[in-house]
Amino acid sequence: MKKFITYLIIALILLAAALRYSLEFAGPQDTASAQLARVAIQRQAEGLPDPDSLRVYICGSASPLGISDRAQACVAILTPGHFYIVDSGAGSAARVAQGRLPVERLQGVLLTHHHSDHIAELYELNLASWVRGRPVPLLVYGPRGVRQIVAGVNDTYEFDRDYRIAHHGADLLPPALGELDFETIKPGVILEDGDMTITAYVADHTPVSLAVGYRFDYRGRSVVVSGDSLVTDETVKIVKGADLLLHDALSVPLVSGMAAAADKAGLPRLSKIMNDVLDYHASADSIRALAATSTITMVGLYHLVPVPQTFVMEKVFMRNMPEKVVLANDGDWFELPVNSREVLVTN
Repeated sequence: MKKFITYLIIALILLAAALRYSLEFAGPQDTASAQLARVAIQRQAEGLPDPDSLRVYICGSASPLGISDRAQACVAILTPGHFYIVDSGAGSAARVAQGRLPVERLQGVLLTHHHSDHIAELYELNLASWVRGRPVPLLVYGPRGVRQIVAGVNDTYEFDRDYRIAHHGADLLPPALGELDFETIKPGVILEDGDMTITAYVADHTPVSLAVGYRFDYRGRSVVVSGDSLVTDETVKIVKGADLLLHDALSVPLVSGMAAAADKAGLPRLSKIMNDVLDYHASADSIRALAATSTITMVGLYHLVPVPQTFVMEKVFMRNMPEKVVLANDGDWFELPVNSREVLVTN
C-alpha cells in the first residue's frame, strides 16, 4: 500500500510537470486561455445571487495613508431593485468588477465629500456602467461642490467618450449616457425610491465643509456609511435603530508612531501631515465607545488610517473592541436579510 501511494504521488508530480511544460507551447496555451475565458464569461453571464436582502459590498477599504493592495473608499449598496455606490476612490472600479456587481443597473454614486480618495474613479464607474448598457445617465449625488466635480470629470474625459463612440457606434454607446449628471444634496432625506430611503447627515471632517454620511433603510433593515468623520452627536442620532455601521477608523497608536518615526528620520513634512491627520478621522477608541453604548448590531471599520499592512497592525486596530466590531476588507459582503435581525459576513 505504501509503495502504491509513493508511486501515485510520483506519477502525479510527473503529470503536473508535464502539464506545466506543455504550457510553453502555443497550442496548450490557447486551449487553456479559451477555457479560462469561457469560465470567466459564464460567471459574468450568471450574475450575482439576488436575495431579498439589503446587501453591502466593500469595494474599497483603504485610506491614502499607508501602502497596500486595498482600494480606496468605496461601498456598494444593493437590493433586488436598487444599486447605489458611496464614493469611488482609486482602485475601486476594479473591485466592483471583481465583485461582479450589476453595473448596468447602477442608479447613482453618492459622494460623502470631495477629497481625491473618494472621487478618483467616478469616470471609471461611469464608463463601466455605460459600456454594460446603463439606460440613463449616471447621477452623482453630493454636497455643494458636486457640480464642479461632475463638470470637471465630463470635460476631462470628453475625448475618451468621443473616441469610444466613434469606435463602437452611437447605437451601442449613446452619447447622452456617457456624461455624468449631478444632484446637490443637503442633510435630510435625499431619496425615496420604492422601499429604499436614503438619508444624508452632517459629518465632521473639518476643515472639509460640507461632508456628509448616508443612511440606507430598506424593508426594516438599515446601514449607515460614515465617509470621513469624527464620531459626533449626529453619528449617535443616525445610527439609532440601524443594523450595520460602516465607519472610517484611525489608530492613534499607529499614526502617532509613524509621525514620531518620520520626525526622527528627518522627514518633518511627513511627520506634520501624519500629526494633522489625527484630529479629523474617528479614532478606534471613539468607535469602540460608540459600539459599546449603541444598539447597533454590527460595526465594520473601513477607510483605515493607516492601512494595516501586517497582522500586528490589524490587532492594534481591533484592540479591546467588542465582538460586534469587525475589520472590513475589500471584497467583504454584509448581507441583511429582510424579516431578520442577522448581519451575515462573507468574502
